[in-house]
Formats: sequence, structure tokens, C-alpha cells
Amino acid sequence: MAVPQQLRRIVILALTLLTFIACSAQGPGLATTPQPAAPGPARTILLLWHAWTPPADRALATVVERFNRANPGIQVVIQTRQVTSLRDDLANAVAEGGGPHLAIVSSHTLGSLAEEGALLPLDDLLAAQELERLLPTAVGAARVRHREGASLYGVPLTFDTLALYYNKANFSAAPPGDTDSLLRVARGLSDSRSDPPVWGLAYNLNLDRTIGYLYAFGGRIFDDEGNLVLGLDGRTGAEAWLEWLLALREDEGLLAGLDGIAVDNALMSQRALMTIDWAHALGRYSALWPGKLGVAPLPRLSGTNRLPQPYVQSDTLVLNARVGDGPERGAAVAFTRHLITDASQRELLRAGRQPVLMSLDLNAADLAVPTEMREAARVFRAQAEAGLPMPNTRAATETVWPVLTDMQGSVLRRLLTPAQAVEYADTTLRARLDQP
Repeated sequence: MAVPQQLRRIVILALTLLTFIACSAQGPGLATTPQPAAPGPARTILLLWHAWTPPADRALATVVERFNRANPGIQVVIQTRQVTSLRDDLANAVAEGGGPHLAIVSSHTLGSLAEEGALLPLDDLLAAQELERLLPTAVGAARVRHREGASLYGVPLTFDTLALYYNKANFSAAPPGDTDSLLRVARGLSDSRSDPPVWGLAYNLNLDRTIGYLYAFGGRIFDDEGNLVLGLDGRTGAEAWLEWLLALREDEGLLAGLDGIAVDNALMSQRALMTIDWAHALGRYSALWPGKLGVAPLPRLSGTNRLPQPYVQSDTLVLNARVGDGPERGAAVAFTRHLITDASQRELLRAGRQPVLMSLDLNAADLAVPTEMREAARVFRAQAEAGLPMPNTRAATETVWPVLTDMQGSVLRRLLTPAQAVEYADTTLRARLDQP
């Protein structure tokens, strides 16, 4: 019996639909937003992961919206992740064959991500002249060292480093420029016998806030070739640095120690007038001392007359290692260039992030960027230029940093002398890093 023409059309349509569904069922791939069904030229979709919080996340959304409007053939889609899980989420997703095309991650995570094969090296994607426009230490924090040299795995968008925060209401002149003046002024402002006590300086002595002064004492951990010298050429300076930290810890005229909660409580209750902290905390101190916030470079070390060299880390834009050499890669490079333009960098500055674009004029009067914020940005830029890129290899973050933290803590808790602590740390690192 002949099949009716209408039934034949239905069967053909059903078979066509099943074939389309089967062809569409692919394995895990780069996560994207589905292409619109409307006719017209196809767009390249890029998924971007980040863990920024307000107001920086809103500034990023503004920058992305501008890019999407100016580039109708490309659409960047933002997806927020938890800051505590972003690194692992990215590594796992790429290992499974998926993940976003782009992500914004802290520079200190680049080494482990690169080692796990999650990131695309970027050395050949941007011209040297483009990178030269950015803060050198921020770019350095995005390079990962390996046996053959160093490779760029992220493009810095913003940077973070340390500075001296102070309440201007208590200073008729410039803030202290050296450590002797800092301690003298701090002791003069302190009243440890009042209830509750008032402190001229509240200083969290954790490693990230103090290691810059190790270099001012002449201490070193590694030489320029990556050889461990903590117990050799760096020993004298490291021991002097630890002695200095111990003296701060035991100075009754200061609130200085490893108890970060006690330091924060003193600051937040207006019982401390100066502190040393990271640039990302700028908004916190602006709210604490409205209209009276002062930001100054870290004081020079009086004993050696040398400037401290705090670490500089950056928030970097990275590319998924699976982004192929095609439209997606070209679109990602175009978006990267957009993020380091004057307009984008200024938008991030308005949100309290420190811009890496060196040509951005921080002296220009801009009603959208308050004077206090521009003054602070000039200090942070100058401090970062004198700083050091934060080490980012897996060994640096998982081995060296914990050992140095233990070395410092054992001295401040009076468990070891500085000489004993340096000797033990040097021996431990040589064993774990397989260095003779």
C-alpha cells in the first residue's frame, strides 16, 4: 500500500530532526551562550569567569557592555564564581575539556594553573610595545618562571601592593618618611594605659605585610638565577629583619603582632591611627576616616637607609588553554586590549582598583575620580614601581611561603632565635626543593 504524501513528509521531517539532535550531542567543550536563532552574521561568544565583588564587579560589567556595543560580532558573557573556588573550578573545568574562554585570576595562582595545563601562554598574542605600557612589576607578577626562562600567562588588569594608611586629623605635617620617625610618632600618639588603649600604630606582622622590609635589611631568599641563598648571602639581612620584627612585637608603645583580629578591631573601633595594609583595603579606610584619609609610601628603613620592596600582585586576564587559533582567540585578544585602554582602566580606578596602565594620568582633574582616590593611586603606583613581583610558581606558593611563615612565626612566638629560625628554614627549603 502506498504511503500517503503527507505521512511521507512527516517521516522525513522526524528523521531530519533526529539527525540534527544526534549531531548536536557533543562531549564537554568550552562553555558558551547559545547562538541566537535570528538570521544574520554569526557572533563569537566568549564566557568570562571572575570573582570580583562590588563595586569592582559593576565596573567590569560596564567595561564589558562597552566592548559588546562597539563589537557587534563579539559578545562577552560574564559569570561570577566564588573567590575561594575560582582557581580550582577553572583547573577542573579545563581538565574536563570545558570551562570559560577567559578568566580573571590572582597572579599568585598562575604557576599552578600553568603547570596543570589550564592556561594558554600569551607571549605571542600581544606586542611587546603593548606590555611596555603596563606597570612592569604587575607584568612581572604575571610571568611564570621555568627552566627555560619565563612565560607570560596573564595580562594584568589591576595591581595590589602595600602602603601606610593614616588618619590626617592627627598629623599637622607630612607622615613619617622613615622607620625611626614612624615608631617615634606612633609611640607619642599611643596611650596604652587608657581603657580601651589607643595606638599610634596597629601593625599586622604577618609575612605578606612585612616581607618588603626583609629586602630593605639586605636579606634575600633566592638569587637572580633562582638559587636558594636564604642561609648564605641572605642570612645576615634575614636575621636582622627577624630581630626588628621581634622588637616591634614586644614594644609596649605599639600594637604589633600576628593577631590580625586584634589589629582590625583596634582600627575599626577608631583606637588606632596608622597601619600598613594592601591597596585593595582603600575603601575600608576611606569609610573609616572619611575626608581625613592619608596614604603614604612605606617608610624607608632607617638602619640601612633603604626602601622596602613589598610584593606586587595583579589581577590578570587569562585564556583557557583549549581556545583554538581561530575567531575565539582573535576575539579574546581584542577584548584583552579593550581592558587596558585608558577608558577601561579609569573605570576600574573609579571602583577602587589600582590601574596598571602607566599612561593613565593620575594627576588629571576628573570629577568622576575623587581627589583622595587619585592621591592614593599615585602613592600605590610609586610604591609598586619600587616593589617586587610576587612569586607565583607552585613551589613558591605551596613550599616556600609556608616555610617562611613558620620561620617568622617561630621567632615572634619566641620558639627559636632568628639565627636558629633562618638555619632551619634554609635546611627545610633545600630538602624540599632538592637544592644542594
